[in-house]
Amino acid sequence: MRQPPAGFTIVELLVVVAIIGVLIGLLLPAVQAARESARRSSCQNNLKQIGLAMANFADTRRRFPPGQLKFSNFKTISWSAFFLEFLEQSQIQTSWDTITNESVPAPDSRLYLKARLSSEYNKQATSTLIAMYLCPSTSRNHPSRVGGRTIDRNGNGAIEASLFEGMACIDYAGNAGANANYPRYTLPNGAGVYPDDNGVLLNTSVGSLNKGVSLHEITDGLSKTILIFELTGRGVNFATGSTPSSSDNPRGAWASGLNCATIGPSSQTVPLVNPTTTSASNALYVWTDISDNSLFSDHRGGAQVAMCDGSVQFVTESVDTQVLNGLSSRNCGETVSIGQ
Repeated sequence: MRQPPAGFTIVELLVVVAIIGVLIGLLLPAVQAARESARRSSCQNNLKQIGLAMANFADTRRRFPPGQLKFSNFKTISWSAFFLEFLEQSQIQTSWDTITNESVPAPDSRLYLKARLSSEYNKQATSTLIAMYLCPSTSRNHPSRVGGRTIDRNGNGAIEASLFEGMACIDYAGNAGANANYPRYTLPNGAGVYPDDNGVLLNTSVGSLNKGVSLHEITDGLSKTILIFELTGRGVNFATGSTPSSSDNPRGAWASGLNCATIGPSSQTVPLVNPTTTSASNALYVWTDISDNSLFSDHRGGAQVAMCDGSVQFVTESVDTQVLNGLSSRNCGETVSIGQ
């Protein structure tokens, strides 16, 4: 008797291939979700470590660092430069040493407050990548930001320090408070609009580390007040026109004093959390040269914030305006929480 041929028929093979394709289609979203969950956890840990380092700074000095430190009428250095020793980054901590020539490289990697941020003298410090300052989920970046990590204005690889090129980036912004003087954002019980400078890391230049917001000024509670929040993908914005200059604003550089923002876009039509970057009107409130911002991340459904007590919370895209206002201000008397 003739034996049937060994192996599978073409029809059977096609069925097996189809089943495998279906299984892959079912598993791929789960794998992607697991990867994003890991990236979000890593981002949460970044914020946790930054928040705890700033809390240690505040415990030592009884106040948080200023949002911006001014030297010689120049908005020089950001809040994110003043507690680096608490992040085990003491090699780039700030220095008040006098310098004689800022056009040459510094002898070490410290950040010198008496030299311009964009000087050759500070290039070694400002180009230092701090992994904790970068969200691993960030996939959408300003055109001036190369590889999601550093600034290169024209993408040619040539680093011109005077144009802020080569500076390492940050995906977290200091909370300067709820947006003030706009009718979209009002105090509870119809008490009017929010006052200026109601946050913690203020968008106002000061001349001393002793001018930061003190702990006793945060009367709404440390666990009820945002310290830093996700505002990912930023780079350098042109001050005028489209030609790079030393007057441009490096809002996405970790050392830049422009790395703090009031929470809440001025436009009524722009979402408070994760406005889409495919819409020109919404994109204006993510990466252009303004200090009134939405929370923005590449996490699905919301963005993360670190509170003044070092805890980390996830703010959803459906958050109520009054709740986000209350969490953004330090002393306006709101009683709110993330879960509301």
